[in-house]
Amino acid sequence: MEVSANTPAVVTGGASGLGAATARAIAAKGGKVAIFDMNEEKGTALAQELGGVFCKVNVTSDEEVDAGFAKAREAHGQERILVNCAGIGNAIKTVSRDKQSGEIKIFPISAFDFVIQVNLIGTFRCIAKSAAGMMTLEPLSEDGDRGAIVNTASVAAEDGQMGQAAYSASKGGV
Repeated sequence: MEVSANTPAVVTGGASGLGAATARAIAAKGGKVAIFDMNEEKGTALAQELGGVFCKVNVTSDEEVDAGFAKAREAHGQERILVNCAGIGNAIKTVSRDKQSGEIKIFPISAFDFVIQVNLIGTFRCIAKSAAGMMTLEPLSEDGDRGAIVNTASVAAEDGQMGQAAYSASKGGV
């Protein structure tokens, strides 16, 4: 799908890094960008720079994702593009040994779960909600295309680093 003037787009994790670069690239082609992010200060500033809209969204929350899509659609119409860049990582070894006591410590499952919730389940949550909205649109082509969804994975899915078990697993799922 080609981005053209006024193409509505949503970029999760759009306030910084790859997400911000993606939002800028879409806006440079004339797209109308909605930025979903937790960082209100950076997200608002970037949305103003691009003539877009900022939506404070935690992708682990159905309510916040729904509210974000509602705000984005009110501002720009039903998105035809979703780019999922929202993600986190942590650098915690699966097991470690305390150098003083010799005690073996195990990576907390809650920390693993949080990375999975954001990177994998949050991505799917946004995919499902955006795809449902795209289904209401008229096709752009004879093939029935109504839009495009792009998900950001990582080489870490196949070439993980020490301390990156949760990140690697989540990106492998994406």
